[in-house]
Amino acid sequence: MYFIHRDWEAGPLCKKVRHVPGRTVMEWFRGLWEPDGLERAHAELDGAPYELERLRECGDTPPEDLVELRRRIRMALWADRELHIDAHSIRISSMGAHLEEAFFFVDDERVDERPDRWAYPVHAAWPLPEAAVPGPAPFVAPFPCEELAPSAAGDVGATYLLCTTLPARHDTLGWDRTYVLPGVRLPQLAAALRRPIRNRDDWPQDLLGLRALVGPDDDGIAPAFERLRRFAEGAGEFPGPHDQAHLAALEHLRAVTPDDGRVPERTLIQVGEHLAQLALHADGIGHRPWYVFDDVWAGAHPELAASLIHYAYHWDPGCTRRHGFLLPCRNEEYLDLRLGHADRVRDYEPYDEPLVTGLTGARSVAELRRRIFQDTGTGEQRLLLVLDQDHRSEVFGVIGAVVGHPTPDACELRYFRLVRPGRRPELASRLIKALCLELRKEGYSSLVLSEPPTELCRKRLRSVIVRGASPVGRVIPLTDVRLPDDYARRTDPFLL
Repeated sequence: MYFIHRDWEAGPLCKKVRHVPGRTVMEWFRGLWEPDGLERAHAELDGAPYELERLRECGDTPPEDLVELRRRIRMALWADRELHIDAHSIRISSMGAHLEEAFFFVDDERVDERPDRWAYPVHAAWPLPEAAVPGPAPFVAPFPCEELAPSAAGDVGATYLLCTTLPARHDTLGWDRTYVLPGVRLPQLAAALRRPIRNRDDWPQDLLGLRALVGPDDDGIAPAFERLRRFAEGAGEFPGPHDQAHLAALEHLRAVTPDDGRVPERTLIQVGEHLAQLALHADGIGHRPWYVFDDVWAGAHPELAASLIHYAYHWDPGCTRRHGFLLPCRNEEYLDLRLGHADRVRDYEPYDEPLVTGLTGARSVAELRRRIFQDTGTGEQRLLLVLDQDHRSEVFGVIGAVVGHPTPDACELRYFRLVRPGRRPELASRLIKALCLELRKEGYSSLVLSEPPTELCRKRLRSVIVRGASPVGRVIPLTDVRLPDDYARRTDPFLL
């Protein structure tokens, strides 16, 4: 089993990796209940997360199966963010004391089965291997990377550029896109960066800064990486033509004094013929890894390159769920919506029964389902929970919806129970608007309410109704709903 702790403060790669041979994930967790289980866990993981001690307190005996283990983890430990479990791995996203972090427990079998997802996460030390023996097939990225410039006729190869960033405390794991310069390999990258830029808005700030640091006579990217040691974070806005941008960058380097805990000497640089690596010491928190590699290196290490691109973009290497950009993971059978602030909506799971019965007064969830979903025909029954993640995922709402009823292209909202409408009167209207947008994106044509929308709900929907009218009846025509531009762009890169 591998344990991976994704942590911005954990050295040049921003992660800690430990390997426990000979045990599966389930065997390892059950071993916590052995007489010396916690001591062994601390030794094997070089300091186990403190949550494991609390997990031991959830029961006198080890969990019998993954369902029980999931229940204990969700209810007692990492309940504030994402929790994904399958037969061979447990993946957890959590808010640490200062920054977002993630924990992965994954069997050796899954790592061997899906190296295109796990080869980079289980790579323990900086730097990556540089060997670039041509592979048997051209490299294909796991999803399309954004092109920075068109390829000229006759050009061959491609160079991929990946800069990790830490913009804030929240939503910081993943979301780092990989960009590509087609028709350019790493030895020609410096010359390619000196070319005129067609559209500056297509370039991220970090790469604009790297471009400005390339000297007019540089043969490779190594001198620009050396200059980047002292380059102030966020200093990528320079004039368009390269000669002007480079002069402005040099002036910046002469004037800047590293601060905020940044130590240029702690930045690590390694530049080979087809792979350039930079562990930029950015501030008192630690490093930001950068990788620049071409198709030759990627063809020699296709699993490592693919898993690196995926790891930078998505916090969960094991995610197989279809979901949009900047949206939580979900799949066809699982709904997960963010409503703003710390509120979210997700599907009911079996361990939620005590919370649901306590909130609704029903004797059991089975009784509640019978009450809500009688006479729904072939529609898909969905019992949804509304949670406040600021208070350890406290449940304060239950929703009953039927997808595909009363017509195949409709969704009927049958049950709506919120226990805090007085304190958050806008919550119900935000929820209905979020459902309208999500259902519209999935191709449904109407949302049927149990009663007409309130004035607050009509006001909130006004901004996304194409014809500018507010729905007044129980049926909201989703064909009139316009997806905002940022929402429409949230397509799934993993399925393109």
